[in-house]
Amino acid sequence: MKKFRVEVDGEEYIVNIEEVDSEGKTQGSSKVNRSSQLEEKSAPVKPKKIKKDAAVKKQEVESEMAPPPEVGRGDVVAPMPGSILEINVKKGEEVKKGDTLIILEAMKMENEISASQAGTIKEIKVRAGDSVDAEDILLVME
Repeated sequence: MKKFRVEVDGEEYIVNIEEVDSEGKTQGSSKVNRSSQLEEKSAPVKPKKIKKDAAVKKQEVESEMAPPPEVGRGDVVAPMPGSILEINVKKGEEVKKGDTLIILEAMKMENEISASQAGTIKEIKVRAGDSVDAEDILLVME
């Protein structure tokens, strides 16, 4: 029997877990000493009942979240959360498909954000040093 500490909904429980086979017999030995199991030093813990409407709760949480920003055709968005290291373009500059626009640091790696199409930089919405979330609009191209 193994003893584990488990946290459920912010409350901590100590649980004893015993491995059993498909017939309900203890693995490794056929003898179970039930009296020693009942004489645990810690008080028995009554587990909380799990609500069956977890899907409803998930929908409530999702509805409380902010809607994603409206992404337009020329918007360049962050593919992941991170920090802006460099901005390699200026407002009004023309870029070709594949040009590196922004260097984004995420998970201690530098990621190049490249132009997916040719165009002109209409607006830059971030500065070097800014933290961004995934799907944040970094700049707008025409």
